Amino acid sequence: MLSLIKGEHYFFLTTLRGEIVEKRVNYEDLIINLYIFNRLDRPSANMSTAKLLYLFEEKLFNMNMIGAHYQMKRHKWGPYNTKIGTNLKNLALNEYIDFYEKFYDKADKDVKIYFKNSNTSKFLNSIDDLLQEYSIIFNTLDHIIEEFGKLNAEELRDYLYSLEKTGIAHKRVIDYKLHSIILDPDVLWNPKVNFYLDDDWYDTVEIMLNPDMYHKIKKAIVSAQNGTFKLL
Repeated sequence: MLSLIKGEHYFFLTTLRGEIVEKRVNYEDLIINLYIFNRLDRPSANMSTAKLLYLFEEKLFNMNMIGAHYQMKRHKWGPYNTKIGTNLKNLALNEYIDFYEKFYDKADKDVKIYFKNSNTSKFLNSIDDLLQEYSIIFNTLDHIIEEFGKLNAEELRDYLYSLEKTGIAHKRVIDYKLHSIILDPDVLWNPKVNFYLDDDWYDTVEIMLNPDMYHKIKKAIVSAQNGTFKLL
């Protein structure tokens, strides 16, 4: 069992034996998620988004590059990582994307359907220099969205299952064991390009994706400009 302590740039995972394991927050994945929704002309649920991410990751993997860091496993509906659903939910809670719920017969439950809002493009515009720095990564994502972005989750699943070779083992999706790893970008030992935030960008994005922190800092700056800032 793990307890979670937020630290600078990292989450510190503390085990019952008192061991501390550092785990860096992948804000890169959140940026890529927002980029996808900003480019899509339609809403998208977890599974549909996951399949676009898989196609994106595999395209980069074959180019010896890393964009998103999702370790994709075989789910009954195709390649998936549960962190995708968690990340989309958190982005919606912080109002960087919106959602509505729709009952999905095959899953026999309500499913969250996500779509962009004004904050999506506002955030991405504010980090345009970063996107330009990694233009080869985001140009590749643009190509994936242009080719597959209009397909729904089932159409994307059917396409992935039609591939004779895919993933790290270069075999059909159906030939991977259920819940086994299909693709893991982080196994690339020396990628040509790795979308990875340096400390300055990490700090900037961390503040921007945390509305409470952002507004507190903005308020403090205004107070300082007005001469009303007080040290606690």
